[in-house]
Amino acid sequence: MKDGSGRTQRWTSIRNVLPDVLTAIPEQSDEDVTERIGFAWEILVGEKLACHTTITRVTEKTLFVQVEGREWLAPLKALDTRILEGLNRSLRTSRFTRIHYDIQPETLPPSTKRKPKRMPNTKLPHPNPALPVDAGSLDRIADPALKETLTRLAHKFRFVALLFAATVGLSNCANLSDSVPGFDIQIAEGTPDFEDSYAVRHISKLNEQNPGRFRDPRAYYHFMMDLKYEREGDFDRAAEHYSKVVELEPEHEPFLTHMMVLYQRIGKLEEALQLGQRGLRKFADNTRMHTIVGDILASRGRYKEALEHYQKVAELDPKSPRAFLMAGAALRQLNRFDEARDWFHKVSVIDPANTLGFYYYGRTLLDTQDFADAEDKLKKSVSLRPSMFEARQALALTLEHQEKYQEAITQYRILKKLDPSNVAVADRYDSLNQAWDPVSETLSGNVTLSEMPLPEPDIHRMIGAIFYQQVMYLEAVDEFRLVLAKGEDREVRFTIARIYEVLGRPDKSIQEIEAYRRHAGEADSVEVLLKLARLYGLNANMPQSVNLLDRAVELDPHNHRLYHALTLAYMSLNRNKEALKAIDRAIALNKTHDAYYFEKGALLERMGRYEDAIANMTKALEINPNHSNAHNFIGYMYASRNIKLDRALYHLEQALSIQPRNGYFLDSLGWIYYKKGEPEKALTHIKKALIYTEPDPVLYDHLGDIHFSLKNIGEARKAWKTSLVLTRQKESAPGGEVPDLDQLEEKIRKADEMLGAR
Repeated sequence: MKDGSGRTQRWTSIRNVLPDVLTAIPEQSDEDVTERIGFAWEILVGEKLACHTTITRVTEKTLFVQVEGREWLAPLKALDTRILEGLNRSLRTSRFTRIHYDIQPETLPPSTKRKPKRMPNTKLPHPNPALPVDAGSLDRIADPALKETLTRLAHKFRFVALLFAATVGLSNCANLSDSVPGFDIQIAEGTPDFEDSYAVRHISKLNEQNPGRFRDPRAYYHFMMDLKYEREGDFDRAAEHYSKVVELEPEHEPFLTHMMVLYQRIGKLEEALQLGQRGLRKFADNTRMHTIVGDILASRGRYKEALEHYQKVAELDPKSPRAFLMAGAALRQLNRFDEARDWFHKVSVIDPANTLGFYYYGRTLLDTQDFADAEDKLKKSVSLRPSMFEARQALALTLEHQEKYQEAITQYRILKKLDPSNVAVADRYDSLNQAWDPVSETLSGNVTLSEMPLPEPDIHRMIGAIFYQQVMYLEAVDEFRLVLAKGEDREVRFTIARIYEVLGRPDKSIQEIEAYRRHAGEADSVEVLLKLARLYGLNANMPQSVNLLDRAVELDPHNHRLYHALTLAYMSLNRNKEALKAIDRAIALNKTHDAYYFEKGALLERMGRYEDAIANMTKALEINPNHSNAHNFIGYMYASRNIKLDRALYHLEQALSIQPRNGYFLDSLGWIYYKKGEPEKALTHIKKALIYTEPDPVLYDHLGDIHFSLKNIGEARKAWKTSLVLTRQKESAPGGEVPDLDQLEEKIRKADEMLGAR
């Protein structure tokens, strides 16, 4: 990314940017200079060393520093050269050539936590209540050390905190989490009112004196909020904040470009178009702006205008295969096939592995009836991407035109496998296969094949599909938005919903499917309702999930899978009686599904009906003897109730014979051995379970009990403490078995007493 002068800008360390920030501050008094030295000292030597030092005085060339003990001298002297260089850069001088260290006698006890020392004559002024920069206004900063430093500076320089942030953040314009390892800022919700802040007013005055030198601190805030929301996958809110950045910094080219990207990603194509057209009047050579504007114009059928933008990109970046590809596609829409062929040829030269380039090249040759060359190019496209349906279909038709029917039949056979629901392809295959005479290698004389139309695929759908398969999800979304601009599309909308689900944003997935329901103008289907119900469940809105499943059951009352889904939804809400009715209905509709008996058994166990639960688990095993979870459930229930332990052992051995690395099964086996009075064997299996499972409170509770029975009191206490922490964490996300908190605390208390008595 470049600034207005064309220089590439990068993130720099705080030590390197500090001199520019401090020098930008208007002239200060001698006291201010010493304060600046003190601030720079803390940055240059680090907090751990700074808190053991005090700057006592400054002469023309020497800095005098008092050190609390000799142990701190070696690390400080090792930094001498870097400290002197940093201080001189900070003051824009070569003044300091030497640091003199004095040893201070130890006066504080070793346990006392010290703050960085300051020069005795440097007193911080009292906060000015009229200014908005106070400790309260810095609550959004999560790092306590940074907050303390900025609070101190806010009282002295007033505007340095935001000036520093704006200089670092906006001048470099990069993603913090990618460019600066460990730099993870937590920003509170809500937009603060900066309008009357001293920082904004003061920088405004400085910019009047030196136009364009400082960036608006408000822009930095919105820039950081955009980064936060983009990282969280909330591009709507990211765009809200980034639009403020553009509003405050309207002449910054990278900001305008990224704003266009965000607008396209959330489907605001009109806003992206207007911003791009405005931006190109000032930044006429911005290839990304031209590309986005061209794509939006093409999606609206304005191919002549779009072509001009693609041609400009090709002129500016002759090695961009996408520019040539899109120009060729626009020419095809204008029926200028000879010109389009030349552009697609250039794609094949620039990028010999571009499957879409060869597809459109071959497709254009097919349209101009150059069948031999079309076959060559389409075979190349298929070889690069064998699953590309459109290329293979065009190849099959090309082979037909050359009367290569046997090869065409082979292609149609593959097409049937790629899309079994495609009726046109299936009919064509059947017609050719029946008419083909393998002996004479010709079609039957009385067979006349109808002309098979070849649909024109949407190029953005194809590019988006390739991005999706390459796990480039955001790029896929950008392309799919252009498809939706032409009209509602179920497949595209659902694919965007899947992408947001993969990104951990089921709320955005819901928005996409709800948008389809609004715009499609068709009645709800069971498939759509099921998708929505699952997404609402993922989004922790199970009541809405139940409502949707109820609606689905009304549409298809004989669908046993719907009742099963409804059972799970009711169970998550602890509506166990309704869940039991639903699973009974599912079993009534399908008595051979082992999973239904398993779910019913788990539900009955939750309701305290243990014998009925075991009976249903047994029924699941009758249908499917390899149902490992049913074996584990029965064995663990027996062990928990301390009955039929040999039978419990049999079931766990069966379960582990199917899933030998299942940590929960190993935990159950260990618990059975514990109940049988064999704690050594129990401990062996529990330790194995720890390897194969995520940290689980029940498992650590069992581990503590087993250690306690072996008189390993310290180990038992550690395990119970871990279980206690995990149990408290699960309180905020209920689900599954957890130990009783009171019992855990009592176990820990008892272990503490025993350890204290030793």
